[in-house]
Amino acid sequence: MRRRDSNLPFMPIPSVKKVKSELKLGKLAKSAVRSGEATTRAQVGEVIEGKVSNHLNAVHEKGVGKFGGRIKHLKGMVARYAGAFDTEPLETSLEGTIQEIEQETQRHGATLERLRNDFDEADRHYQEFREKNGLSRPPDLSAGLAGALPIFIIMMVVEAGANMFFFSPGSDFGLLGGFFYSLVISVLNIGGAALFGYAFFRWLNSRSWIRKFFGAIMALVFVGFLLTLNVVVGFYRSAFVALGGEGNTNLLQTALDHITSLNLSTLDEFSFAMMLIGITLGALACAKGARVGDAYPGYHRIYKFRENYRRRFEDEADVLAEHLGSLRDKALGDIEAFQEQARNSIAPYREIGKEISDLMARFDAFEAHLENVGNEVLGSFHEGKGLPATTGKSSHFKHKWVLPGKLFAFGEPNSRFIKLAGDSVLGEIMNEGRIQASMDKARALRNRVLDAINRMEHLFVAQERTL
Repeated sequence: MRRRDSNLPFMPIPSVKKVKSELKLGKLAKSAVRSGEATTRAQVGEVIEGKVSNHLNAVHEKGVGKFGGRIKHLKGMVARYAGAFDTEPLETSLEGTIQEIEQETQRHGATLERLRNDFDEADRHYQEFREKNGLSRPPDLSAGLAGALPIFIIMMVVEAGANMFFFSPGSDFGLLGGFFYSLVISVLNIGGAALFGYAFFRWLNSRSWIRKFFGAIMALVFVGFLLTLNVVVGFYRSAFVALGGEGNTNLLQTALDHITSLNLSTLDEFSFAMMLIGITLGALACAKGARVGDAYPGYHRIYKFRENYRRRFEDEADVLAEHLGSLRDKALGDIEAFQEQARNSIAPYREIGKEISDLMARFDAFEAHLENVGNEVLGSFHEGKGLPATTGKSSHFKHKWVLPGKLFAFGEPNSRFIKLAGDSVLGEIMNEGRIQASMDKARALRNRVLDAINRMEHLFVAQERTL
């Protein structure tokens, strides 16, 4: 008879009838008497006991081998799954991550401290400027250079287009011939007016009388510049048209002579229109230039200087935060992978434990069956032959056996190694406290990483909020 359940090995389970049939005890007894091996009934009993013992010992050793092989295989599986609960590699990895977090924080922290000191110095100058000039409002940043530049370009295009038209009657090349003159004039007129407005006109808003006075002087200089430029351009255009354009080398001198003599008769309606357009666009460009940035002189500049240091601090803090974030994600990913591996290993880990428990129970049943078979075979033989019931230990037996209460028994030490090995592995598997401890340690490591990250981020976020 052979039995097999689940992954348990095929086992030889002999019956009493089969053992009797295979051993043929009656013939063995007669043969022992004929050969002189046994001369008394007691000696015959010993011979039969030795034959039964040897036969069942062989069956038992075969079973020990099969069960031992399965136990060894399961022990290997236990070792593999038990590795899922070993936190030492995870601890080593996370210790390195925490150390790297602290090193990165220290390295970036020195830079952040220097940038913070620079910002504090710039902020001190900014606050002193506001207090000195009685400014309580924030600077007006709505009209920046980026928004004003397209307007200046449009003004230049309009003036250049008009001037091309005005110069074309005296040019041999028509509108194309007036392009160079119109471009130079519009750049001087619009560009110069915008520069005057941006650099000097805002000084009129200053609370310092010296700056106000200097601003007023520069305003008069600008008016003179604007009128002079456009009047000269108007007379130059008249001379250009009257004297034939590009071929005449005395155009500028002729224009200056007409100006000094106040000879307005040389100006036609197009020259007057050209002067009016130039003066109007120049005045508008000056007004727009004065509104680039805050109208109060120096307020926009010192504010931008302060904000530049704030931005540099924030950029450095962002670099650190990004790096810390990547370290945190890596560490948490390692922890999650460990926890997932442990969770996935718990079920098969426990299944192995159940199989080992079943295997040991089957092994106990296997030994008990062999003992029963041996006792029945020997008991029936003794009873049938009228042999006396004795208690002893045969030199043919590898295991202790007892007569008459228990005629055949397996005991220490040969067969017990399987049970000892099984108990050891089973104890490892059923140690739920160890599994729970490893999971708790993983959670504790996760909290350590988060705590290290949070402490560093809190340090710099707290500084950033005070900027």
